[in-house]
Amino acid sequence: MADDVLRPFRLDGRTALITGIGPGIGEHVALAYAAAGARIVACSRTAAKVEDLAARIEAAGGTAIGVAADVSRADDVERLLDEATARFGPVHVLFHNATGGGVGRRQDSLDLSTEDWSEGVAIHLTTPFRMAQALIPGMREAGGGSIINVLSTAGFTPVPGIGAMAYGATKAGLEMLTRYLALECGPEVRANCLCPGTIDPHGETRPVWEPILGKIPMKRVGFAQEVAGAALFLASDASSYITGQTIFVDGGRVNAGSGM
Repeated sequence: MADDVLRPFRLDGRTALITGIGPGIGEHVALAYAAAGARIVACSRTAAKVEDLAARIEAAGGTAIGVAADVSRADDVERLLDEATARFGPVHVLFHNATGGGVGRRQDSLDLSTEDWSEGVAIHLTTPFRMAQALIPGMREAGGGSIINVLSTAGFTPVPGIGAMAYGATKAGLEMLTRYLALECGPEVRANCLCPGTIDPHGETRPVWEPILGKIPMKRVGFAQEVAGAALFLASDASSYITGQTIFVDGGRVNAGSGM
């Protein structure tokens, strides 16, 4: 009985491409997908990060490659997708977690540079569009696929003082882009968003977050592993009738909290 319930969450025979690998959400999602049977293509700007993660997955009995790429650059995106498909064939799951736009520098948004703005547009809008163009035909030929774009609570409620205008505005645009993908690429391909809140790899609170915690119904920082569970759900057949949606893993911060 337990096997019947858990079987839809498996990703055996599928290839998952995860951008934005780091010590947080991207890494935990890659490990969860590998544990569920997927072949992993891990992408980060830093070669050491993706190579280490791929080695850990392989050592645990999984299958993975690491590709160092800057997804704000069109040529890097093309190389990433070429390497993924050359090694494993069609990509069945895209988890786009890479981010940019100058957020987190403790500055006013109007002090952002045009380069910060361009980076946010490139990573949160142009790259997901290009990836969809490149990957969806293969997903359709393979019988289906799942695109998961990672949002931010800053895309729903303005956050002052951290230079989040480019970041938040383009993350908000990413939600609409994803809804268009859901509309125009079904029924074979599903497209959804995942919106994490205040997340730390180990659920540890940082001083900058302390003013926020009282406004979060769960009254704590989230663990990266708590995001990975929702990411596995959206990637798998367990969510086979879900598309065009945003799932919040934010402790209630956006929809039940008391502001930022």
